[in-house]
Amino acid sequence: MAAQTARDQPAPRPRRYRDPRLLIGLVLVVVSVLGVVGVVAAVDDGVEVYAAPRLLMVGERIVAQDLELRRVSLGPDSSAYLRDGQLPEGGVIVSRSVGAGELVPLAAVGDARGASSTTIVVALATDLGGTVRAGDILDLWSAPALDAGRYGAPTVLASGAQLVRTVAPDGIVAGGEAARVELLVPRRDIARILHAVANGDALSALPVSLAVGP
Repeated sequence: MAAQTARDQPAPRPRRYRDPRLLIGLVLVVVSVLGVVGVVAAVDDGVEVYAAPRLLMVGERIVAQDLELRRVSLGPDSSAYLRDGQLPEGGVIVSRSVGAGELVPLAAVGDARGASSTTIVVALATDLGGTVRAGDILDLWSAPALDAGRYGAPTVLASGAQLVRTVAPDGIVAGGEAARVELLVPRRDIARILHAVANGDALSALPVSLAVGP
């Protein structure tokens, strides 16, 4: 009876032998993989720049949807290309053709406003108001030069010009000027402004609206 009972008992399971060297090897492999990933992430200096999916022609207006982003490593040269976040909401104007598949250089695009507006520096016969700041909208007035230092009735030469900056006086030439300013004006007004400058007319800039702030 005792012999049969012994036979009915389940045989003991063999103990699995775990080699500690195997566990150490697995740990080293995981650490090695994590280290490589960390090194790659640390040295990755790639930036996202825009590329042309097709030929971009001069004068064409493009927006973000017309381009594709690529992550590239260009080092210091990355600043020479149109990067993610630099594209204005209104798009840009292509000033130099860009081939299909090429990265878009900053030098190959310009402000979209350049198609209808441009900047010009003019000398004013009267000072700007003390509250006028860059960004304010101005009307440029012109009093035509007549004989013997007299001037005619002033008229609006360019309406809705934007003050870009005031230019510091430079040398004796600026002695008779109240101020020199750089204005963003519609291209349609450029011919009249240049004619007034060449004629020696007295120019004045009066604010239409003022920028918010001190």
